[in-house]
Amino acid sequence: HGSENIGCLTSSTEKITDAVLRLFERIVDPGLLVRRMYVVANRTVPEKSIDPSQKSEQLSLFSPAADNGERERRERNIQLAILKLRKRFGKNAILKGMNFKEGATTIERNQQIGGHRA
Repeated sequence: HGSENIGCLTSSTEKITDAVLRLFERIVDPGLLVRRMYVVANRTVPEKSIDPSQKSEQLSLFSPAADNGERERRERNIQLAILKLRKRFGKNAILKGMNFKEGATTIERNQQIGGHRA
C-alpha cells in the first residue's frame, strides 16, 4: 500500500502517470509478479468548478515556469483532439504502438459491449 501526492490540481496525464510510476517503483518488490494493481484518485473535482484565481503552484528554481503553462495547454489540446476523433470514428481510431504487440487485448476489448463479445 502507498500513496503519492501530485501537489497541485491537474488533468495532465503526464503528471498523473509520473506519480503512478513513482509509487509503483517505490512499493513493488521487483522479485515478485504483480497480478493486480488499484489506482484511486482522491479529492477529485470537475474542471469547470475550479476558480482560476485560486489556482496556485509551488515554483521551482530548476524548472522553467513559463514552459509549464504552455506544455499543459498543448497536452490538453491533444487530449481533446483524441477524444473527438474517438467519438467520431470509434475507440480503435487512435491506438498506441504497444496495442499492436503480440498478446495485446486493447483492440479486442474495444469491440466488446459491456465486457462481452457482441
